[in-house]
Amino acid sequence: MIADEPDQLLHVAQMLRDRRDRAAALAALIAELEAEGKTIVEDAGHYANEENLYVSAAKRADGEPATDEDANAYLISTDYRGQHNAKPVITGWQDLGFTPRYERYDGGTQAQKGPMTDEQKAERKTLIANNREMESATQVRREFVKTLLSRKTAPKGWQYFTVHAITHDPETASGYDGKVATEMIGAKTGEDTDRWGWNPMRDHIAKTTARPEFSLIALICAGYEKTIQKDSWRSAEKRHFHYLNQLVPWGYTASAVEQIIIDKHSAETE
Repeated sequence: MIADEPDQLLHVAQMLRDRRDRAAALAALIAELEAEGKTIVEDAGHYANEENLYVSAAKRADGEPATDEDANAYLISTDYRGQHNAKPVITGWQDLGFTPRYERYDGGTQAQKGPMTDEQKAERKTLIANNREMESATQVRREFVKTLLSRKTAPKGWQYFTVHAITHDPETASGYDGKVATEMIGAKTGEDTDRWGWNPMRDHIAKTTARPEFSLIALICAGYEKTIQKDSWRSAEKRHFHYLNQLVPWGYTASAVEQIIIDKHSAETE
């Protein structure tokens, strides 16, 4: 990939770092569970057609809800932050006398039964890969903005970018993440994170009148960053196009998954 697209070096490097960190954390968790003599399973569910049943979805033979003490296996899941968690599971639950707590309700539609098709598996694989790429791109993107705002002069066209954001995407100004904005301009975020309404960006502005244009750009960028999630490539919202389409002329190289958002709207006019 690097040989074919050298401009993707930063994105690929970040994805490799993230992949390495996730793999290390996963290996450590698996080693910990196996050291405790626990079995690891690859899948589990909540209904009667599942081979492995989550403890939270099982009842004992006497009708009481199963507890973690009934678990004889664990399934490792990964949340949106890339953190791994071990969920208690009962494998072979039928033979052990357990029953499902819930019956599948599909609202009158046919619920899928049995394993996923090859097409569904491919879609799932793409979803996971793109979500992870988006998470890595977020790190690269924020680092780019931080470097951009460390220069002596503000980037060309910043005035229109900020006023366009405030008028077209007002949530960027009203709902920005103060910590992200402060980090983008290289200022200290402080330690008072437990204070109600804590906003290091507000504290920074109160202490200095220097380079206000940089603070404004950081505030707007942090506002966009707060709305971008790992699966934002799926909806490809116009507001995210506004953001990415400005970063690119400023020198940012979009990742392949960010390019999905740009391509969707690049042919449109305001």
